Amino acid sequence: MRFLKKFPLPGKGKNPDPILKFYFLTGLILMAFLCLLKVEAEAVESRLLEARTGDVFELRYRQLQPGEPLVLLWTGSVSEYAGVFFEGSSHWLKRDGQRHSLLLGLDVLTGAGERVLEIELWTGGQKTETMSIKLEVMARDFPRKKLTVDQKYVTPPREVLDRIKRESELLALIYSSSSPDWLAAGPFRLPCEGNLYPNFGQQRIYNNVPRSVHTGVDIAVPAGHPIRATNSGRVVLASDLYYSGKTVIIDHGLGLFSSYAHLSKLLVRRGEMAKAGQVVGLAGSTGLSTGPHLHWAVKIYEARIDPLSLLELGF
Repeated sequence: MRFLKKFPLPGKGKNPDPILKFYFLTGLILMAFLCLLKVEAEAVESRLLEARTGDVFELRYRQLQPGEPLVLLWTGSVSEYAGVFFEGSSHWLKRDGQRHSLLLGLDVLTGAGERVLEIELWTGGQKTETMSIKLEVMARDFPRKKLTVDQKYVTPPREVLDRIKRESELLALIYSSSSPDWLAAGPFRLPCEGNLYPNFGQQRIYNNVPRSVHTGVDIAVPAGHPIRATNSGRVVLASDLYYSGKTVIIDHGLGLFSSYAHLSKLLVRRGEMAKAGQVVGLAGSTGLSTGPHLHWAVKIYEARIDPLSLLELGF
């Protein structure tokens, strides 16, 4: 370790006492290890909420910014039910069931300012307590990028408008329902190796026309490169869509979905269970794409989330 050269070893002369040297080096290694733990601990924030009823909740997140997930854990369940209300959505947890955790998301277009997460506790059909926690969402700057694409993706021909509408309705239906069970196992991983562009939230300008916000990250890989499931889950879509081309969507449970777009070939079918690391398709450039790459995106129900957050926030 080069940093050890900056510290003189204890003892006199060219041959320091071996025992002192051992303890000195051990101490430096321990200090470095503790510093590493501190850095990792600071990567995820954690806030505890304790109710008068004895219920305890833990809220975990990377940071309070647009495109970030929130994990709520009911770590000390005393009440029969807990209702969670946030950003217009409502969710219910049950003490005697498996729903002791909840995923929430700050959409990519969430504005800066204060948000309130409210929890209601119920026992015997009676509401026993209401808790709330204020979350100060910070602004997040996103880049802009100009791209030249086939004009049919900027102003779609009349004959494909019905198709685009049907596909939009299908995607809305898929993201409105998720498995109540956690289908993922272990840590999330990148779906492929390649040149990763952290362009989540990028404002896209197609043919000089401001259009959509980029709601995933792009990984440049050659056509035919294997694309793997970021974690286990149920395949809820494996189809060719107008904008995203050949696309796979996996439901990981509790409202968390991952999608893989612009594929050249689909290797899974809707309804089958995909294992973590399983090849679900081959990279390509189908749909609205300027070259072979993977568009990897994540949603928590309707909230569009930075996929890279899955690699840092434990689930």
